[in-house]
Amino acid sequence: PKHNLGPGSSLPLSVKSVHSAGQSGMQRGAEAAKEDTRVKEDTRVSETAKATWTMVALLVYCSITSFAVLVGLMAGGVSARVQSVDVHEVWHAGTAILLVCSAAMAELCFLAASSANRQLLKDMDMDTAVDEIKLPGSDDSWLTLAEYVCKLLTGAYIWLFSGGVVHEDALALGGSRAVYAARFAQWSVAVPILVLISNKAFIES
Repeated sequence: PKHNLGPGSSLPLSVKSVHSAGQSGMQRGAEAAKEDTRVKEDTRVSETAKATWTMVALLVYCSITSFAVLVGLMAGGVSARVQSVDVHEVWHAGTAILLVCSAAMAELCFLAASSANRQLLKDMDMDTAVDEIKLPGSDDSWLTLAEYVCKLLTGAYIWLFSGGVVHEDALALGGSRAVYAARFAQWSVAVPILVLISNKAFIES
């Protein structure tokens, strides 16, 4: 049926109901968006507090460890060099290089795919979407590659120089054992990188 919607006329009841429902839906949507923003802000504040506590704890731990290392060097000096090296350790270092290279290739493929996708969007004049689709794992891939490079260099040193510089740890549980300087240096760099990757979300907050 046709309705006269001229001056002074009123809308049919069904049209008023649809209009009222639309306004209510928009109001509920706005309230939901405000609630979502509040929850995200509370989460960000909580993660920032965790990040601050974590970084303070790490700084305290690093300070205590560094002081303990200096005291140990001053009190006992450097232990004796080991003359005979386990051949299995050298063989293990050589095989580990192959594994590290394979893992590094996977990370490089991930970075190449991310860069290709971003360049494709630029070619399509979609510059506003370039930053939005930036893969959150790309930064982790660069850190992981740095860890792999560290392992690759130290592993190659152990393999090519038949263990390299090796000292004896006379205080180890179960008797003395050989400590490879390259392996010690490797994990002195690799472990902090792994901790940084696992806590990067907190640090960025």
